[in-house]
Amino acid sequence: MKAWTSAIRFWRGYLIAALATVASTSHAAAPSVTDIPGTPTGITSNVKTIISFRNQVHSWQTADGAVHLMVNQGTQGAEVGLALYSSFDGGSTWIHEFTVPDTIDATEDGELTSSTSSGATLQFVYNTVKGGATIRLGTATYDVATQSWSLGDIQTAYSQSGMVPSIPAFTIDDQGNYWCAFTVANRKQQTDEELLIYLAAGSSQWQQTGVVFGTPDDSTEHSARPLPFAGGVAALYQDDTTLYWAYRLDGAPFTAPWTTVVLATDLPPESADPYGTHYSVVADADDNLYLAYVTSAADLIYTSYTSSTATWQPSQQLAGSSTISVYPEVTLSGGSVVLFVNDKSDVSAYQSTDGGETFTLTQTLKHPPIVSGSGISYGQPRVESPRYATSPVPVWEQFIDSPPGYGLLFFQVPVVE
Repeated sequence: MKAWTSAIRFWRGYLIAALATVASTSHAAAPSVTDIPGTPTGITSNVKTIISFRNQVHSWQTADGAVHLMVNQGTQGAEVGLALYSSFDGGSTWIHEFTVPDTIDATEDGELTSSTSSGATLQFVYNTVKGGATIRLGTATYDVATQSWSLGDIQTAYSQSGMVPSIPAFTIDDQGNYWCAFTVANRKQQTDEELLIYLAAGSSQWQQTGVVFGTPDDSTEHSARPLPFAGGVAALYQDDTTLYWAYRLDGAPFTAPWTTVVLATDLPPESADPYGTHYSVVADADDNLYLAYVTSAADLIYTSYTSSTATWQPSQQLAGSSTISVYPEVTLSGGSVVLFVNDKSDVSAYQSTDGGETFTLTQTLKHPPIVSGSGISYGQPRVESPRYATSPVPVWEQFIDSPPGYGLLFFQVPVVE
C-alpha cells in the first residue's frame, strides 16, 4: 500500500496527461450548443442511490480509454449491492466485473491510485449495513491485456457499536496518509455528525482523529470531501446550509483541530437536500481545485482554488434558478474544465478552455421521449462523470424506471477547443 500512496500525485498527473494525450485528437471544434441523445445502458437498480452522491466519485477512465462505473444495484438478481461495470466500446455494451460483498444499501467513493498503459489500481471506501455497520477500504486491480478487474483486499476502517456510518469519501496526502470522512448516525443520542479517520503511512490500522466537521444535531445534512492539498490535506464539508473549507498542514498531530473557513452560507436546506451533498470538486496535478455547488435558490455556482497563492477565486453564477439545478459534476479533460448539471429533467454541459475563468453552455444532454404508461420518468436526473476523462467525456444520468426502479442513460460529450 505504501508504494502506491507515496506516489499518489504522480499517478494523478500521469492519468491527466495520458488522458489529455488521447483526447487531443478528438476535440470538437465548434462551441455552438448541440443536443446529445442518451442511450440506455441496461444497468438497473431498485435503490435510488444507484449513483449517489455528488461529493463522491463513482466512475473512472483508465489510460487505455476504457470507462468504468460503480453502481449500487440493490437486491436485483445476482448483482447485489455495489457492482463495477466496464465498457470498452464507447458505452455500447457494459460488462459486469465484480460485486462488493455486504453493500445492499451502500455508497462508495473511489480513486485510481495508479494508472499505466498496462493496468490500474482502484481503491474505494464504502459503508456496509448487513452484518454490522462499518466503513471499509477495498482494492481492485485492472489488467489492460485481458480487459478485466479483480477485487482484492478489503479492510475495515471504522466500526463502532451504535454508530451507523454512511456517505464516505477519502483522499491520500503527499505523505502517504489516508483520510476518510463520513456521516455517522448516533443511535443512542439520535444525532448525526461528520467524523474523520486516518490511516498513517506504513500503518495497517485506521485511527480516529477526534475531529468532527460541523455540529452534531438531529439533521442528516452533513457531508465532507477530503482533498489533496499542497503541504497537507484539506476538505470541503457541508453542515446545515453552510459550505466550509478546512485544512491541516503536514507535521501537525493527527488529532489536531483543522483550520476552517466559510465558503458559502446559502446551500439548500434539509427539506431540499437531506444529505448535504450538492457540490462536486476535482483537483488537478498541482492541487488546484475546481468546485461547483448549488444554492438554496437552485442557482449553479462555480469557483476555484489556486494552490500557488492559497486563495479561493471569486465565485460566478453559471445558471439561474429557472433551470432548477441540483446535481453538478465537474470533470477535467485535457486543458478544459467541463461542468455538468441538470436543467430540469435534461442535463446541460458547460465548458471552459481557460482554466475555469469563463464558461460556455456547449451541449444539452437529451433523454428519449417518454412513452405514456411506460413508468419512466426523468424527474430526478442525478448525474455522474469521471473526475478525469478524454473527449468525448462519458456521462451518466439516472432516471426512474418502474419496474425495477431506476436505470441509467449514457452520453458521450465532446470537449470543445
